[in-house]
Amino acid sequence: MIEILPETRNNMLAVRISDELTVDDFDQYRNLLRDLMQRYKEAHLFYEMVNVDWVQPVAAIENGMFDVIHGLDYGRVAMVGEKKWQEWAAKLISPVKKKGVRYFDLAEREQAMKWVQEGE
Repeated sequence: MIEILPETRNNMLAVRISDELTVDDFDQYRNLLRDLMQRYKEAHLFYEMVNVDWVQPVAAIENGMFDVIHGLDYGRVAMVGEKKWQEWAAKLISPVKKKGVRYFDLAEREQAMKWVQEGE
């Protein structure tokens, strides 16, 4: 399931993924992000994962392809999670994004949000 967080504004998309990431969830996320990328020079992303048990393989592949195609349109990207595989996923996708991906543990959520909003 995908939830658009209230911190979403201007050129920043903030989402929370929970339970299972489906193709429909990814389509919604991708359309919002693509819209930001068309309106702004770069789009910042806050991506939080809580209790994510499964990512549908097609959604994962589509997400990877979107990242490769639009990697230079990303600004700061924070990935917040609670499992080791999520940290590995952040490291795996980091090279295709212009400024990489910074991973934060769920306990560091506020720090991650501040970094995405304000930078260093």
